[in-house]
Amino acid sequence: VRPCGTVTNSAGAFLNTLSGVSIALRPGLVVAASIYGPPSVGRENFPDPRVVAPLTSAPQRYSLISEDNLVLFPGLSAGWRALAWLDVGATIQVRYFRARQVQTIYSLGGVGGEVTDLDAVAGADATDPARLVLGLGAIVRPLPGLSIGLSARPGSAVHAAGTLDVQLPSFATAAGATVTGREMHVDFEMAPEARLGARYDRGPVSIFFDLTWENWGVLNGMTVTPTDIVIHQGGADTQVGPIAIPRRWHAAWTGRLGAEYEISSELKIRAGALYEKRAIPDETLQIDFASLDRLGATAGVTWRWRALEVTAGLAHFFSSSRTVTSSQVTRIDPYPAPSFTIGNGEYASSLDALAVQLAVTL
Repeated sequence: VRPCGTVTNSAGAFLNTLSGVSIALRPGLVVAASIYGPPSVGRENFPDPRVVAPLTSAPQRYSLISEDNLVLFPGLSAGWRALAWLDVGATIQVRYFRARQVQTIYSLGGVGGEVTDLDAVAGADATDPARLVLGLGAIVRPLPGLSIGLSARPGSAVHAAGTLDVQLPSFATAAGATVTGREMHVDFEMAPEARLGARYDRGPVSIFFDLTWENWGVLNGMTVTPTDIVIHQGGADTQVGPIAIPRRWHAAWTGRLGAEYEISSELKIRAGALYEKRAIPDETLQIDFASLDRLGATAGVTWRWRALEVTAGLAHFFSSSRTVTSSQVTRIDPYPAPSFTIGNGEYASSLDALAVQLAVTL
């Protein structure tokens, strides 16, 4: 067994957003417009075999070279104080989804092992521009100082259309091979989710608890279906058929616990911790979604001056790692070829997140 070199994500920071504006139409009734972005995976760059030696510097190439994904939920929401102890709310959102990903595929059938001269590079760019998503929530106040909230959003399908560009290896183009067509679509399911939260206020101190559940068990796999892509080689034309990418993920949850202390009417400080349970089993874990169990710590501060409120928060996810020896993830081979396992190895991840909020009360 030949050990591979270590590769790291070099894409740097990327932006997410939770922004909006709300207005009270009358006492007890509030409407809001918002844009919600945190489901985005973000941006990743790993060594590109087209500019470095694949075997030594880009061993991850069959899993991922680069990706730039964006998921946004712009929407309208309303909250209503139905009773003195009960608030209810609903939201309707238009989900926007775009995924751009580059990775290596194998370009010759019937040949096993790892022959870099047979590597092709595929770049996918797919968009699902508008799909309605609904959400419901409620907050109850059973005791003085105690609020308990519950919200849910059903899962939704992704049917994204776009392009798939294939760059053949030099040996293939020298032999006269070409590719025509580039249209394709991608189909998979996004998880339903539910959130349970509680807040207890006692004097200047508030304590928070939050539990999030996402049923990624709906994502059994992804299907990439080229519609007009044909490889021409040696007088033969080969239509590229659907490519099934197994996932077999499972439900995951996140627990958060925190506290807030009001130093004065102008200043509050916060601290907390969170734990995330991974959604991906060892058998289908790979570098494109390196989801691991992880523990994080958070801190924040809010400063208020007249109608302006400024909040800053920092979250640090401690480094977590996992060694996989039972991977069932294999290289994508458009032609029939002996399977080649690509998911075994050592995975490690850490994350830092900075949040800044500006709020103006009119």
